[in-house]
Amino acid sequence: MKTFTHRRISMQARHARMLFFFLSVAPLSAQSLKEPEKAKEIARKMIKRDDGKTSYNRTKVISCAFEEQGGKRKCSGQARTKSFESISKDVGPALEDTIGLSVIDDPADEKGSAFLQKDYEVPGKDTEQWMYLPALKKLKRIVAESANSPKTGTLFGSEIAYEDIEKVRLSDYVYSFIGEEVIDGRPCYILESYPTASRAPKSSYGRGVLWVDKATYLVLKSDSYDRQNRLVKTFYSKDIEQIGGVYVAKQLIVVNHKSRRMSMMKLEKVKINVAIPDALFDTRAVQDSAFRESQMGGVRN
Repeated sequence: MKTFTHRRISMQARHARMLFFFLSVAPLSAQSLKEPEKAKEIARKMIKRDDGKTSYNRTKVISCAFEEQGGKRKCSGQARTKSFESISKDVGPALEDTIGLSVIDDPADEKGSAFLQKDYEVPGKDTEQWMYLPALKKLKRIVAESANSPKTGTLFGSEIAYEDIEKVRLSDYVYSFIGEEVIDGRPCYILESYPTASRAPKSSYGRGVLWVDKATYLVLKSDSYDRQNRLVKTFYSKDIEQIGGVYVAKQLIVVNHKSRRMSMMKLEKVKINVAIPDALFDTRAVQDSAFRESQMGGVRN
């Protein structure tokens, strides 16, 4: 998981690359049928854009129920705030696979809770995810109920589902070009996506619409629809900044229209292409806080 890039949020740590690419089963419009290659090329640049070989970030996430007033959303109940550190690294022979680790350091009663993820570029090999809960001293593999069903659950109690942060492969979706629009002063392509027959059973979503920044190929906004074509979530990427030669969205807002809750994630510290020891992605580093801290000093500083 890398920075809000998604694809990595780190989350954006990839949380960021991870978070912004969604599905679609709606029929293609007449306009989109005229430009299938344009849509595929935009999607390729979006997915393959440079987000660094490694990343470190410190993230604060605030989650709450919301209400709308005057076209704006605000928390309507008690907000929950959590802070965590995330690291990610491209691995494999061609550096096309990615491994990431996120660890909560606040609040105190959740400190040490960790999320480990490994994404694979090869078609047919699913993302692997684990959650570690220090109170139970147990590392648990996150799996779907069956091989052909989506995973359930969310990252650290936020509105970001485990599925939302899995790596997106170009071969898993069909994209159509449906127009252009300006978002936050930035010209964007608008793409619609839907999953291939092999991907569709593993997703909770049925359709996706993405606003892709023409200059950076970051996804500035995305709408995710369920299989009944009802809007479920909207993701917004904001505060775009170039760090270490890489464009990063330092703020991610996730609105869950179904639960009427939202999560706001802010990258408080970001480092790109920093040296990260492989040992930090071992299960020992997930479960052993003393060992993890012995390896993290050079990454943070």
